[in-house]
Amino acid sequence: MQIKHGQVGLLLLVIMAVVIAVVMAVASRSLSDTVLSRQEKEGNLAFSLAETGVENALKSLRDGSVTTGTVSLSDSTGLVTGGYQVEVQTGYTLYLREGEVGELDLTNFSGGNITFSWTKKGDPSEDIGSCSEGSGTMPAALEINAIKNDGTVSRSYYNPSNCSLSGNNFSASVDGGSNYRSQTTYSPVNTAKIRLRTIYAGATVEVAGGGLTDEQMYVIQASAAGGDAQKEIEVRRGLDAPASIFDYTVFSGQTIVK
Repeated sequence: MQIKHGQVGLLLLVIMAVVIAVVMAVASRSLSDTVLSRQEKEGNLAFSLAETGVENALKSLRDGSVTTGTVSLSDSTGLVTGGYQVEVQTGYTLYLREGEVGELDLTNFSGGNITFSWTKKGDPSEDIGSCSEGSGTMPAALEINAIKNDGTVSRSYYNPSNCSLSGNNFSASVDGGSNYRSQTTYSPVNTAKIRLRTIYAGATVEVAGGGLTDEQMYVIQASAAGGDAQKEIEVRRGLDAPASIFDYTVFSGQTIVK
């Protein structure tokens, strides 16, 4: 079959178009990979710098030197910048895992009632539907240990609202309103510290009261940004306190001898 000159030219144009399309596709993919690689690098650097801010803030808290205002941060690459700040709060809102302890400082407590609210309503991990006594089978009960100025300890225990278990001899709590399932009030007298513990399940515990004037918790907010990346981290931290396994020592009032 004889191919005419016009057909050869057309065939060459088709081949050139295919080659150009392939080259453009490869170039586009290469450019896309480069952009994604840059964004991933910036994202990792920003997250790492934000984490550095959190670690610096935690170290300052451990050292007892809380820095006010925003502390600026930068990394060695110069691609991202950031900062962190520590907010001191006289209220208390933290999630306590089952058996975990939180502590309140009442050194300068000015008097009145303290309100304890716990278990977020509608949260399936906290607001468990059944009331079958046991670990993970019912919403959290709350243990309140008030350590008096003279070293004695007053203990109070509260069942979750609408979940009375007469067998454990805990007191009843009331409905916590729109945000929390359970709530109770407590009037500390001559009290230096209060230790809280959740029983049966973990729960978010909120403590509020006009008489609370001491530092009770810290909110650390760290952020970093660079290029297309922006990362933010928030960490809530309570006061330093002995772990729950040391309660027998904390509450013994004297030396424990094996």
